[in-house]
Amino acid sequence: MASEESRMLIPRSGADDAEDGDADDAELRSSRSSSCSGRAALCAALCVLAVGVLLLAPQALAPQAAPDDEGDNPVALTSSVIDAVRYVPSGFNLRSSECAPFSMDPNRTVRANMVQRQLTPESSGLMRSGGPREARSSCSLHACVPRPPTRVLNLENVCLHNETFYLLSDRDAGPVPLMEDWWGDPKARTSYKRYLREVKSEAQIPGRHVWLRHTWVVTSPRFRFGLGNIFHSILEEVGWFGRMMTCAQAAVDPDTRYLMMHRRRLLGRNTVGRLWEIATGGAGTYYIPGEAADTAFCFQRAHVESEGGEVQPIAASCEHVAGLHPAGAHQWPGWPAGDRTFVGFLSIVENARARLGFLPQVPPVAELWAAPRVTVVHRLKNRKLLNVAYVVRALREAGFHVTVVALECMPLEAQLAAVSNSSTLLGVHGAGLTLGHTLPQDGLVIELRSAPCTEEARGVPYQMRRRHQIIPAPLSGVGPQVTCPPPWKYNSREYDAVVDIDAVMKTIWEKDPIASKWPLQQRSPRR
Repeated sequence: MASEESRMLIPRSGADDAEDGDADDAELRSSRSSSCSGRAALCAALCVLAVGVLLLAPQALAPQAAPDDEGDNPVALTSSVIDAVRYVPSGFNLRSSECAPFSMDPNRTVRANMVQRQLTPESSGLMRSGGPREARSSCSLHACVPRPPTRVLNLENVCLHNETFYLLSDRDAGPVPLMEDWWGDPKARTSYKRYLREVKSEAQIPGRHVWLRHTWVVTSPRFRFGLGNIFHSILEEVGWFGRMMTCAQAAVDPDTRYLMMHRRRLLGRNTVGRLWEIATGGAGTYYIPGEAADTAFCFQRAHVESEGGEVQPIAASCEHVAGLHPAGAHQWPGWPAGDRTFVGFLSIVENARARLGFLPQVPPVAELWAAPRVTVVHRLKNRKLLNVAYVVRALREAGFHVTVVALECMPLEAQLAAVSNSSTLLGVHGAGLTLGHTLPQDGLVIELRSAPCTEEARGVPYQMRRRHQIIPAPLSGVGPQVTCPPPWKYNSREYDAVVDIDAVMKTIWEKDPIASKWPLQQRSPRR
């Protein structure tokens, strides 16, 4: 496992590039001046030749399309240590009000799959296959999870035209409803229906037929809360994908491709796009644009989600098609995976840790460290911890390892890796605390509130594990005139938080999996 104490690379910034560029320009000017002095005729001849070349080849001056990740930096986890406290990223400290100029910009890191590609007959050239040549389809149905999507079909030799999947059978049957749902903003929802239909011949499938290699996952995450909120991205969109892959016993590997059925590009430099890229390891993700709507894309292997409608007609169609083949005729390594390799958000955390040199798996805390490791989330713009310096001092005096992170200054992989390397996560209420799901299974999340009340926290915010504590601001630190509930919204972004240090320390001593086992004589007076 990469040591936390190791020296980490700080990527060059745009400012560095500009300064170096100026220096290079000055050096080039000096060099040109000295080399041309005394040789003016030669310089003039070279200039005339250069103009001639440009006139003969004007296309050389045409702007070239920049690659999507041009100018991006490699993903890195940088840190610095000040008075025995680690600050992540490097250049950040408790006095910071904005990200350090040399820290990692979360949106400017190299990713192989930040762009969702169009799937068209023209763009699919390298993925094409010769097709099954009238081979029959095969189908197996898995109904295994209580939350949607509740069913997944593992299909072979199936074609998709618009919203209908065509099975090559010995009969004409259907269509039967396969999927009925909606996605997007609840106030402007996009509803859709998909069907499953049996046909005797490929010639009965409308449109231009394009057969594709690889194993395809055809899915429609709901995206009902936007693309940038990490809370909903983790619990909703990644949860949807994880449930589908687990239900299908599907593998995430280099041969897998993904088709999102929203008919538009959604993934990119947003939170969902970054999570998806870490999840899939850079495999291709596609959508079918409007101009390709009349194309029938045919898959040799596909995992297709199903939700809503009656399951019996779907099961009957699958059973009939599967019965056209001898038992075991369509079994080969990796289909279905059997030993699935994607189990949801945990797999994303493991992938992120591996990219940064950590061991992928996160064992229980008790197997990792001798002393508690407390990570403090210090927000720079709003809902700041007003007495954070005193909090950090109290934690250090108790003998804990303390890391203070500015998540908004870190690429997503670094956020996941840094938080997962903790026994306790401490921060004010906000979507960033969803990263508590990266902690070891027995880790503790302490959620601070800016109000001296917790009325709205009657449920289980963030769907956390059992070690989770909500600590309101101390009434004495907010003002004796404040009552519960206060006159402002409980989680108003306008209010910073005063930390009840005594309550925080008491919670850590009671619930942190390491601190709770320390004998009383080892404990700080703050308990």
